[in-house]
Amino acid sequence: MSYRLVKITSYYKDFLSYYYNKNAQVSGLSYEQRHAHLMKQRFAWSDAYVFAFNQMWYDAHEIVANARPLQEQWCKENNVKSGTDKEILVAQLKCLKPDIIWLQDSYSFNGDFIRFLKRQIPSIKLAIGNCCSPISPQYYADFKAFDLITVCAPYFKELLESNGLPECIIVPHAFDGRILDELKNVRKNKHDFLFTGSLILDQNFHKERIQLLENLIKENVDINLLINLNTNSSKGLALRQAAFIASRLFKKSGLNMINKKVAGFNKVSKLQHYPQSSRVSGALMKQMKEPVFAMDMFKEIAQSKIAFNIHGDIAKEFAANMRMYEVTGMGSCLLTDWKPDLNEYFSNDEVVSYQSIGEAKDKIKWLLNNPKDMEAIAQRGQQRTLSEHTFEKRAAIIDEAIRSKM
Repeated sequence: MSYRLVKITSYYKDFLSYYYNKNAQVSGLSYEQRHAHLMKQRFAWSDAYVFAFNQMWYDAHEIVANARPLQEQWCKENNVKSGTDKEILVAQLKCLKPDIIWLQDSYSFNGDFIRFLKRQIPSIKLAIGNCCSPISPQYYADFKAFDLITVCAPYFKELLESNGLPECIIVPHAFDGRILDELKNVRKNKHDFLFTGSLILDQNFHKERIQLLENLIKENVDINLLINLNTNSSKGLALRQAAFIASRLFKKSGLNMINKKVAGFNKVSKLQHYPQSSRVSGALMKQMKEPVFAMDMFKEIAQSKIAFNIHGDIAKEFAANMRMYEVTGMGSCLLTDWKPDLNEYFSNDEVVSYQSIGEAKDKIKWLLNNPKDMEAIAQRGQQRTLSEHTFEKRAAIIDEAIRSKM
């Protein structure tokens, strides 16, 4: 039996600005053409799951709910009045009449909205959520609206299920092999060492990552830093701290309705801890370059001998970052922080791990001084990823769970 599945996500605003600034020509294209062009950037999961599901027995579709130019083009072509992200999404789902919806962005779309969708669109039999980033207990009630939740590490499964949320299935990240076919003639070995990613200052989320990069800079390690620095938390820190205190007072004084109705208070009231912010040194700031995304990022990885991965503190004791698969998939040597379950994904001769700043520094030097060994590790890592860590394999895990629910 064939199911119609619609995966719904939101892209990082920084990426969407980056994309539309570089690709003004898409404004003259149809919705279908614009959608295909955006998917070809291979940002995050792109349409990799949709592609995988369509190779099975699904009629799968991808919606990027916050890509406003794209979504407004859909409205124009379908004679639908433009509205909020949610209003346009509802209109699209009414047209598609899916059996299954998978909300990759479950922080924007959950709770009453899921229940509303099921009432408005009777074809929806299964609503799947997703969680692979920090979640506050205040979201637990909203996540109970899902019938199933995909998570990228055992930590999230244990956390959510122990708090009474629906069944969670562990679906590690993966690599989209189509990228290798689409990105050719890349100059190899342009850089010795690469870190590309985010530094989130809020709540000390990347405290350990910042400390390690600071130390590598102090040790004069030659590292190419392409960083998306999230400074929003620092800019509005005092205001959010005041709002946090006020939201707590509203709860204690029986005025919690203000937290629910006022957007600013609603968001801050869901924080578990008093808002804080990390800092980065002038030396680190000086060495940072502008971030790159999607295919531009994959090109940078392919041009680097070694690419660096370090998990955010939320990962706890689990190897869960998507960067592990992106680096190995592109054929670069992965240097990653050690986790107890790392060998479930890669063996010791497929990636290089470290447990301290000193060990990371020593292994960087060893790899650069032993290029043949480094290349052999990179090749074995790529072979492992292309054979086992694919979206087709991950889609099969989700398919099994879907069939047990339908």
